[in-house]
Amino acid sequence: MPENSRSLLLARIQEAMRAYTAGTVLVSQAIAEQLGLNATDARCLDILGRTGPITAGQLAELTGLTTGAITGVVDRLEKPGYVRRVRDAEDRRRVIIVPVPQNELPIHASLEATGRRVEELLEAYDDDQLAVILDFLSRSAAMTPSGIPGMRDVTGHVAVRGG
Repeated sequence: MPENSRSLLLARIQEAMRAYTAGTVLVSQAIAEQLGLNATDARCLDILGRTGPITAGQLAELTGLTTGAITGVVDRLEKPGYVRRVRDAEDRRRVIIVPVPQNELPIHASLEATGRRVEELLEAYDDDQLAVILDFLSRSAAMTPSGIPGMRDVTGHVAVRGG
């Protein structure tokens, strides 16, 4: 592939990723609103749905949030019953955050419909293409959180440039 074709393809991939990310953020916000949560709390609930029961410290590591911020998140998720706190049987000082099963969430049907649409989209690809898509998405998901600390200023807030 000529260099200019590769450069164009890479630029188009970057633009497609930005469009996909923007759409995902909007869907996430709509889900959060349906659950009566803010976007961060909904993302934490999603993480808990994928990981299963974990400690607050582990959730803080996965999100890049402070443990103090996670305490507030868990408080807000516990109030409507989306998670519960359970004492660790081996270490009573530790608290495990246990999410409700996803099929008990009030938006379960919406999430299932989205899953079906994704499956329909993926039907267009053969197994080798699916393996490449999976590799790219897995590597992207692993890489993305590593950029968060560099975006934070010394106070722990996301640094804003300009203005």
